[in-house]
Amino acid sequence: MATVKAFIRTSTGGKDKPVNVRFRLSDGRNIQLFHKSEITVTPDRWDEKQQKIKARCVIDETQRKEFDTVVDNRKAIIKSIYLEKGKAITSDMLDAEVEKALNPELYEVKPQTLFQFTAEFIETAPDRKDRKTGRLLSYNNIQNYRTTEKHLKAFAKSIRKKDFLFSEIDKNFYDKFVSYLQTHKVTIIKDGKPEVVTEHFTQNTVGKQVRNLKLMLNDAQAKGICNIPDLQKNFYVFREDVDTIYLSEKELNQLKNTDFSKTPYLDRVRDWFLLLAWTGCRFSDLGKIAKTDIKDGIITFRQQKTNEPVEIPLYPVVIEILEKYDYNLPTEISNQRFNEYVKEVCKIAKLNSKETRTRTVGGKLKTETFEKWQLVSSHTGRRSFCTNMFKMGVPTLTIMAISGHTTETAFLGYIKVTKREHAEIMKKIWADRNKNNV
Repeated sequence: MATVKAFIRTSTGGKDKPVNVRFRLSDGRNIQLFHKSEITVTPDRWDEKQQKIKARCVIDETQRKEFDTVVDNRKAIIKSIYLEKGKAITSDMLDAEVEKALNPELYEVKPQTLFQFTAEFIETAPDRKDRKTGRLLSYNNIQNYRTTEKHLKAFAKSIRKKDFLFSEIDKNFYDKFVSYLQTHKVTIIKDGKPEVVTEHFTQNTVGKQVRNLKLMLNDAQAKGICNIPDLQKNFYVFREDVDTIYLSEKELNQLKNTDFSKTPYLDRVRDWFLLLAWTGCRFSDLGKIAKTDIKDGIITFRQQKTNEPVEIPLYPVVIEILEKYDYNLPTEISNQRFNEYVKEVCKIAKLNSKETRTRTVGGKLKTETFEKWQLVSSHTGRRSFCTNMFKMGVPTLTIMAISGHTTETAFLGYIKVTKREHAEIMKKIWADRNKNNV
């Protein structure tokens, strides 16, 4: 069994002249490794038997403990290196490995290319914390990074490259990557055969990939791996307001009154959606609605995305649904699967009014007409809550406190009220005011 011993060699310069602490690793008769450390001590203070400063020496206790800890740690490092490297290691090799262990940053091999860095960035992402909440990154965050890396590699392949040097990451790279995202070729399987088709990304999807790329490059720059001039200026993140929908109170009641008893899985999806629409919860917080967190008709919890505490009053529909399941909601399904099913739910409920949506697709403005059920997603529930509360006359700050929005700008993006509806709201306020003044 390998053992490590600390010792000193007596100096001819006197007992009060500092000398280096040395270490000897022994493993049987044939293995003897030596390491001369930078740790120093005077011979008159060294206890050869205990391998530490003599107990009777007058010395500050903090200093004594620090010295003894450094010696013990060095022993542990030496033994760990030997166990890892095996019996073929020499004393010179041991010195080199100890140096690496003490100063790992000097020997760290930094990524030289974009994909070497993105691979490392994604691999270490589970240990990274969100700057706002201080919590570890969620699975969805990490999946978003993987998606961006996938698009970057597909882009590289489209221009016959395997990787990019950081010196190639410039405005020209950005322009070509954005152009690729807007309109690019993908292979799909159709009727059992591969077929190449053109895929067009929306402006917001393009912006999401650029935002993730910038986040990665900013991290690389902060670590001294690269230096990309004008990164913040040249890598513009696209964003546009899209014509999104909400369900009115009448439509929510129509959905509630539709019979789904013959399709239990759609019945559950309908109930989940109504909970979103009458609590303002995000889909990721749906499972937090539990009886143990309800007091005096109000549920209290911290939002998963922002870590913000919220207190939500329970609308009668919410109480009815919770009692239906005895306050134990069915196991959640994935957001993607929910978005598929909720469209089917709304189609059966005949939410089929015509809706026009204008957005940038493939770099060009595109206007399309859909039936309303085609545009419903889990986020429609949260948007419906904010909009309906606003139309009821609930103060903006009150709605924000319930929904957990921290800025009015972000909140107003959820309010989907037409100019005519704004006019009707004002008419109602005026009528109520005049009625009260009579």
